[in-house]
Amino acid sequence: MAISYLDKIIPSGSPRWLMGQTLHLPGKEKFAGYKGKGLSWGVIEPDQLNAIDMLGLWPDDTSTTHIPPIVATLPNLKTLIIPSWFVADLKSADLPASLEALQVGVANEKKPKVYWDKTLVFPHIQMLDLGRVSSDFYAGCFTGLDRTLTIAADNKKLSLQEIGRCEKLANLFLHKAASVADINNAGAPNLQFAGWMEAKNTDFIGLEGFNQVREVEIKWNKALTSLEGLEQLPQLEQLEIAGCPKLANLGDIASVKSLKWMRIIDCGSAWIPNDTELKRRFTQAGFEKIRLEPYGRHTLLEAWKVL
Repeated sequence: MAISYLDKIIPSGSPRWLMGQTLHLPGKEKFAGYKGKGLSWGVIEPDQLNAIDMLGLWPDDTSTTHIPPIVATLPNLKTLIIPSWFVADLKSADLPASLEALQVGVANEKKPKVYWDKTLVFPHIQMLDLGRVSSDFYAGCFTGLDRTLTIAADNKKLSLQEIGRCEKLANLFLHKAASVADINNAGAPNLQFAGWMEAKNTDFIGLEGFNQVREVEIKWNKALTSLEGLEQLPQLEQLEIAGCPKLANLGDIASVKSLKWMRIIDCGSAWIPNDTELKRRFTQAGFEKIRLEPYGRHTLLEAWKVL
């Protein structure tokens, strides 16, 4: 019953077409593994146009700053991956109307800063992945954003309230929030899923505005000690906490009536003062199956209310 990423993220391991400039490097085939889907820069054969639905752009260096014009003519392109430095010169006309998902930042970049021209509008983009860069964001640029936004809160020019203005947005992966106030500010009104990654809050006291959220994922928070405040999520059904080594207090999370499944993994063992008492608490709350066992240097808890 784990939280599904299907339709929430751009799958990094999926087969895609890759367009690059230098196809063959000394001792290295740049397109190894792409099974004939490596394209020369700006060149697509007529019989390939309809087949390309997911495309990554891989220029040799930052001297190339524009999307090749032929990309805008692809009739079935759904997903596009571009380097961060392309954003400065990006225009709406560079993207085909069929495009639904845009990822900024490629594997060899190291969290560069990205700034958007807030006068531009990309109305067809439903999924925007800015997790590989440090980016600002303007809701008015992405009026069709209704699936997923992935973004880090570490760009000083980013206003988190802009995320809150995305009225159609269903899924949010927010990295590096400094506080519960930051999390609240990024709370778009119709979110169904919230992923809070690498945050710095110690608990969730004061959490508000997530009235529609059904799935929550909390990962890699090195400061988190308590889950207090999560009981303010009235529709919460699935909860996963991972990689939070200081976690010591589960708060009243077991008492959330809507909660059907939760898992705690790679979070030490300080949150389990007594195995018997923990199991009793979850059993009394209506959980039908409880898995509590050692997991490497940590303890794993998984609890189901509906099997």
